[in-house]
Amino acid sequence: MPSKQENIPLRDDKVYRPPDRDENEVNIDELLGKFKTSFPKIPGFKGGSPLLIFFVILIIALFWIGSGVYTVDPDQQAVVRTFGKFDGIREQGLRWHWPSPIGQRDIISVTKTRRLELGFRSSGVQGGGIQPITVESKMITGDENIVEVQAVVQYRISDPRAYLFNVGDPGEAERQVLEGQPDGKTLRDATETAVRQIVGARKIDDVLTTEKEVVQQEVLSIIRKILGEYEAGIDVQQVLLQNVNPPSAVQDAFEDVVRAREDRDRIVNLAEAYQAEQIPKAEGESAKIIQAAEAFKQGRLAKAEGEALGFEAVLEGYNKSPEVTRTRLYLEAVEEVFAKMKKFVITNPEGILPFLPLDEGSSINQKGGTE
Repeated sequence: MPSKQENIPLRDDKVYRPPDRDENEVNIDELLGKFKTSFPKIPGFKGGSPLLIFFVILIIALFWIGSGVYTVDPDQQAVVRTFGKFDGIREQGLRWHWPSPIGQRDIISVTKTRRLELGFRSSGVQGGGIQPITVESKMITGDENIVEVQAVVQYRISDPRAYLFNVGDPGEAERQVLEGQPDGKTLRDATETAVRQIVGARKIDDVLTTEKEVVQQEVLSIIRKILGEYEAGIDVQQVLLQNVNPPSAVQDAFEDVVRAREDRDRIVNLAEAYQAEQIPKAEGESAKIIQAAEAFKQGRLAKAEGEALGFEAVLEGYNKSPEVTRTRLYLEAVEEVFAKMKKFVITNPEGILPFLPLDEGSSINQKGGTE
């Protein structure tokens, strides 16, 4: 049987060359040789010494173990995994856990208030404006009107384990929400569902003006219920309706209605303020008049009682001495009447003729008489 080398052509007549090998073929001996020669030469150790390789592996292992050290701030919690399985929650402080690929850690802020915008976006808009998202904001009310509702949801992460493991979510890159975190698409869908449900059950006036606070509370309750059923580990703290606008074709008419209601409320408030001012004033004047009438009543009663007692005293004296009492009463009456008149006493025996030409009110000398 012929040998294989007999079929291999020689390139010259004197030197034997091995057969050409494929360029992609890997030679283990050459790789080990390159690996040994790549280590720096240390005095006392030969290149490729097992002790040197041990030291290099030890240093790499120390760096790898040191990469498992991490810090948890007071407002954070760390969720650690070992081989992908939940291994516990670590509180604040300096911590260590197996580094990748054995372990994994997720540090989450549990006190930070986060924000989700529905129907508009404010981040990334130049000039600090907002960008409407009509596919989220346009809704139908219970009375078949169309409104554009923009809302803000404020929330925080209450349970890091449930937040990371219970809900699969595609995430939301524009808010830097990673895949697997339910405050991405899941929270947005729950919010939109709740807002559409409440707006669709109410009249347009309730959403625009009168029942805005009630709508916010009802939306908040529904979002909490949905996320509670998902066990998403998210605590929704507040829902705020921002701009709630009717369609542009009838927006002016709705604004007129809003202004009319504001004017009505303003006039009612002014009337209530006037009422609150005038009623105490009228009550005070009424009490003053009543007190004055009561005082007058008491005075008249006292005066009448005094006059009655005086009459009874006069009657008793008249019964005892009629003439004396009659004369006294006459003199008292004359004294009372004359006290209000001018009196002239004439002592001239010639009579009153010299007195007649005198003007009324003139004085008389001592010879003619005295006033």
